Amino acid sequence: MADVYCYPASSVLKNKLNIYDKERLLTAETRLAAIRLYQLQEQPVHGNFSLNHLCRIHEHIFQDLYPWAGKIRTVNIAKTNMFCLVQHIQTYSRSVFPSYYTDCMRVKDNPERFIHVFTEHYADLNALHPFREGNGRSQREFARELCLKCGYILDLTHTDHEEMLTGSIMSFDKGDNTGLEAVFRKCIRPLPDSLVAQFVRNYYV
Repeated sequence: MADVYCYPASSVLKNKLNIYDKERLLTAETRLAAIRLYQLQEQPVHGNFSLNHLCRIHEHIFQDLYPWAGKIRTVNIAKTNMFCLVQHIQTYSRSVFPSYYTDCMRVKDNPERFIHVFTEHYADLNALHPFREGNGRSQREFARELCLKCGYILDLTHTDHEEMLTGSIMSFDKGDNTGLEAVFRKCIRPLPDSLVAQFVRNYYV
């Protein structure tokens, strides 16, 4: 069956720049998304860590390229296994949100417990994969903002793409979050007092 998100007889996603070459589109997507993600460091998308909040993050990141930015996908997608089926996205999302935030807030004073709970919910969010493209970047930004609200910094420069990908695949394909949790144990640390003022300015003003 043809993918309605792609140009006819092509695997290239329809885009606002009318790019029909997959490699050129990937280059444009990487650059444009990086600019928007940089903006979010200073001006995050405020929200209550709901599905709608995640959609608004996705919309911000991909607004320059995809007309469906911020919209729930209408086709099923898979990598090694099928992600959440379209007809179950709204139902499954109710088990992911808002418990991701509330459960993390409940254990925020215990760093060991926080990372474990954070990882479990991150894995659930990854299984949801609600967008046709751009799930990983949106999910990581959502997680970064959630960590900050709970008093932690998520700094993924302490890992690499391969390690993150391997942990995510183990989690999704085998239900084993060990590798993913190991990644977050390297990348999550308490928010230093020196950054508290900046955090308050960005998130509460």
